[in-house]
Amino acid sequence: MDSPFIHLRSLSSYSLSESTLKISNLVLNAKKNNMPAIAITDNNNMFGVFEFSQECVKNNIQPIIGTSINLLNINSNNKISQITFLVKSEIGYRNLLHLSSLSHLNNYKEVGITFNQIENYSNGLYCYIGGEFNPLLLLKKENKSKEIINLIQNFKKIFKDNFLFEIQRIKDANIDNFESEFINLAKEFDIPLIGSNNIKYGNKEDFSAHDALLCIAQKSTINNSERDTSNENIFFKSTNDMKIIFEDIPEIILNNLNIALSCNYFPEETKPKLPKFENTLNLSADDYLKKFSRSGLNQKIKNLNLTNFQKYIERLNYENEIIIRMGFAGYFLIVADFVNWAKDNKIPVGPGRGSGAGSLVAWSLGITDLDPLEYNLLFERFLNPERVSMPDFDIDFCQTRRDEVIEYVNKKYGSECVAHIITFGTLASRAAVRDIGRVLEVPYGEVDSFAKLIPFNPSNPLSLSDSIKSERSLQERINNDERISNVIDVSLKIEGTHRHASTHAAGVVIGHEKISKVVPLYKDQNTNTNATQFSMKYVEKAGLIKFDFLGLTTLSIIDDSIKLINKENKNFNINTIPLNDKKTYDQLSKGDTVGIFQLESNGMGSVLRQLQPDRFEEIIAVVALFRPGPMDNIPSFCNRKHGREKINYIHSMLENVLQETYGIIVYQEQVMQIAQVLSNYSLGEADLLRRAMGKKIQKEMDQQKSRFIEGAIQNNINKKEASKIFDLVDKFAGYGFNK
Repeated sequence: MDSPFIHLRSLSSYSLSESTLKISNLVLNAKKNNMPAIAITDNNNMFGVFEFSQECVKNNIQPIIGTSINLLNINSNNKISQITFLVKSEIGYRNLLHLSSLSHLNNYKEVGITFNQIENYSNGLYCYIGGEFNPLLLLKKENKSKEIINLIQNFKKIFKDNFLFEIQRIKDANIDNFESEFINLAKEFDIPLIGSNNIKYGNKEDFSAHDALLCIAQKSTINNSERDTSNENIFFKSTNDMKIIFEDIPEIILNNLNIALSCNYFPEETKPKLPKFENTLNLSADDYLKKFSRSGLNQKIKNLNLTNFQKYIERLNYENEIIIRMGFAGYFLIVADFVNWAKDNKIPVGPGRGSGAGSLVAWSLGITDLDPLEYNLLFERFLNPERVSMPDFDIDFCQTRRDEVIEYVNKKYGSECVAHIITFGTLASRAAVRDIGRVLEVPYGEVDSFAKLIPFNPSNPLSLSDSIKSERSLQERINNDERISNVIDVSLKIEGTHRHASTHAAGVVIGHEKISKVVPLYKDQNTNTNATQFSMKYVEKAGLIKFDFLGLTTLSIIDDSIKLINKENKNFNINTIPLNDKKTYDQLSKGDTVGIFQLESNGMGSVLRQLQPDRFEEIIAVVALFRPGPMDNIPSFCNRKHGREKINYIHSMLENVLQETYGIIVYQEQVMQIAQVLSNYSLGEADLLRRAMGKKIQKEMDQQKSRFIEGAIQNNINKKEASKIFDLVDKFAGYGFNK
């Protein structure tokens, strides 16, 4: 059987503004061309290697992990050259993580590494040089021989048989003029030759889109003759195309294949590992959690004079048993440690946000400041014993002092074990259209008026093609305006490509070992902070734990207000203010809410005037209802409160579940309780039902509906009514909010 050609140099759109190829398209091209393997070699980063590995495996293609890195300070011209690495083994992968991290964290002005830094981290790696390696091309003729020999000998000394020469035949004079020298040197020093096509876009027809992307990066226009242009040959070519290109050097095809066969490691999903939590009592994390949470609860019971304390103790024991069984004791203790450190240092911390507020253990440890039993919050909404997934506390800190908390974590666990998480900006549909309009020199007014017709919904963004399908006004403009039609043709090809890298607003990882041993690191030039090169999704899959340190300006404002109040009243304590104060509700009922977190918009003010709230539970409900979808229920919610509309509890068994929201399903917790009450679900099972309803996967929904009806029949509810209730609950669950 003929050998397939294996592409050993390809750039995805993670090579920011250099390639139009999304990883899914890169892998799809390999699949379409029956190539059993393909390498990723993005420039100066490993941003996409985990995503690439997963996409390849999904498509039965062998991923070859690599990257090109600048080699600094190696010749008299001080020109930056690139060398490319491919991973042979797990040791090679770990070494590449280190080298890639080093290239961003070094003290040089440019991203890159030096020869000395490579020496100790070459095991398990192929290294090749080719068109991107400048010294061979730039040295003066008379000096060439000696310097080239030294260079090659250094490479051979470090990489031995794993050092290769790359030939690119992409009709680039800067490379072509020196090909014969490369081939002669390869023979002289017994260096294997490989071939590549420097892939940066998918097929021949994508040339103009790639050229336009380069224009965007250079802030130039298509007609500017001074700019860098694309190359018509660097698209994804088939085995047949590449064999024709290298027909005079057939050994290249075989060499590429042999390289692929010996590259047998790529990163796979792994269980998350928590850093060890040290405590002065030298107890295990499990025992310390039980001891610390029980003493915290005892203090709450005493301070709040809780009489039904047995219920609290039972809930605490139940939660602890689940947390320990799932292996998350350390997670709770780590979060409790930095939250309590912040409180001890008078750094304002939010009282609790999201599903984490449903945990009594979190309340007992001081992570949250509200009693979940008082508000009927469910622990299983936060941590489901029937579905193992990481807990995730969203912790709000005062915006102005948040960095102090992160610095505390840095010192406690070691700066090499703590990093922010990278995030990527992509070319969204409107931005793509505006940028391409500028590149193609279409008047801004025309492009802008078209861009404004594209639907904009940040919570559920539509792709450009979906927007065009759904909006007749867009279709008409495209059909009637050739310039806009051209803009759209190009925009569709670059939409969604990665544009820039920055740091996630809240996400921080704390590793059980040096982060660079698990994922590669990156330095955000704007903030000078270390960040992971993998985005949040892939950081967690690689085995690191994410912690959210949210900065909230409202907390800073509240803190300033407290300091002013304390000048007049030293005993004032924000945590003990009453939640039934009539004057407060009178003010809210007037819609007088400027500066009040989550209630300050004009729309929310209007809702509060309709509702005339007089209970804290109604504020909770309004926050959950005031979003696209649930918003349709606001008039009914207000009318039912004021007796203008009859309250319907769907079924008599559900009155206790729906009483506080006047018979309207507002919260995900209510969806779970409905399943528990009507169909005998455990709360863990009910959380799986809630998730299924949110995802709308038909097969899963059919199974859940059968289970729901079966359980309801056991409670003497007939099949038809049970089916009707399921469909009604499903409708609400699709956009329900956690309480």
